[in-house]
Amino acid sequence: GQLYGDVLYFATEARAGWSHSDPRPLYFWGYFVGLNGIWVLVPAALLADACRHLAAAQRALD
Repeated sequence: GQLYGDVLYFATEARAGWSHSDPRPLYFWGYFVGLNGIWVLVPAALLADACRHLAAAQRALD
């Protein structure tokens, strides 16, 4: 859910031409991309780790 919400958040803002975000570089890259990007990277890393564990479990049972 979190990953989907963040992708949707970034995609709708990109589609609107970034018109709702503050254009100052520190705000845009530091806050909008940097801090919100954490909520994309962490779930993606956890998802990748879970996939590796599932694949290893499946290989062990095959």
